[in-house]
Amino acid sequence: MPSKQAQPRPPTVLVVDDSPTLLLALLDHLSHHGFLVVLAHDAREGMMRAALAEPDLILLDIVMPGLDGFEACRRLKADADTREMPVIFMTGLSDAKQIVSGFAVGGVDYITKPFQVEEVLARINTHIALRRANNELKQAYQSLARAQEDLVHHEKLAALGSLVAGIAHELNTPIGNSLMVASTFEAQTGDIREHFNKGENMRRSELVGYLDNACTTTEILMRNLQRAADLVTNFKQVAVDQTSTQRRTFLLSEVVSGNVLTLLPSIRRTPFEVVQSVPDELMMDSYPGPLGQVIANLVNNAIMHAFDGRSEGKVELVAEYEKADWIALHVRDNGNGISASNQERIFDPFFTTKMGVGGSGLGLHIVHSIVSDILGGRITVRSEEGCGTCFTLSLPLEAPRH
Repeated sequence: MPSKQAQPRPPTVLVVDDSPTLLLALLDHLSHHGFLVVLAHDAREGMMRAALAEPDLILLDIVMPGLDGFEACRRLKADADTREMPVIFMTGLSDAKQIVSGFAVGGVDYITKPFQVEEVLARINTHIALRRANNELKQAYQSLARAQEDLVHHEKLAALGSLVAGIAHELNTPIGNSLMVASTFEAQTGDIREHFNKGENMRRSELVGYLDNACTTTEILMRNLQRAADLVTNFKQVAVDQTSTQRRTFLLSEVVSGNVLTLLPSIRRTPFEVVQSVPDELMMDSYPGPLGQVIANLVNNAIMHAFDGRSEGKVELVAEYEKADWIALHVRDNGNGISASNQERIFDPFFTTKMGVGGSGLGLHIVHSIVSDILGGRITVRSEEGCGTCFTLSLPLEAPRH
């Protein structure tokens, strides 16, 4: 047998009034129109029933013995469990100040007694519909926020994969050279040991040759192992920066070169090149991890979008002093450029011209958020179709403290 679907709960209205006649009248009319009605004879009982019944709307009398409707509404709005419930005041007063006071404490509407049932129904339906629309909008926003978090997490994982690939690729050369030199020297040392074990005479030239080769081998090994050690240190720092938002003092040239280095495996699979020109002495007190993410996103964005249909292209990272205590970091390309209409939307979340082919539309939105919210700077874009694009980061040498 087909399973029965659960029926949605009818809208619940809490009516709070000290008049039994009015309570019974509203109970009859509202129930007849499909509402679930909860009654309360005074404000304190009304607040208790609001917490228990979780009504979709509250009809609240203003003038009641003991606690009045204004104070009851104020307390309802102060409670996290009831503050979202819309309150419509019922009043026999026509004083404008009283009405303003009702809105001031959180009421959404008012009905003047005596009232017509049609008016009550119209106002109830309007505010229940508004509340449900707001709840749906809130849920949609939360779903969108979760989706954005998932996409950002995915991009971070992709960046980590690129970092690992970069380590393997860059370490391959110095370690490979070291292994080749060490294996050759191992064979030569084996020959010398064999002569020694057999007690054979060794010419001076042979020993001198072996010692010269030993010096050369040691020099090559030290140079390549130092290169490998420097790479490991660089990648370790980049990895630490990328997985945190720790603040520290750093040379901008080192952060730029370190992050570009992690992108080289993917860049080398393209015919494009990335060059950098950053003053060696340019020191910053900021957040290298978020800054590195900005650099990586801008370079990747240029590689992915700027050179469609082209067999060559260049991305340049150029830094300069902009004004006292500020620098400008330009990331520019000589690619196809961006249309004027797209420039207006380029930092909007989920805007991309590559949807469905690898673009999430979050890269530049994330860049804008990081530059503005974390690094305390601003980002601008200049572009002309066919003449390339330039993103300029204006950053303080000392970022604001969060």
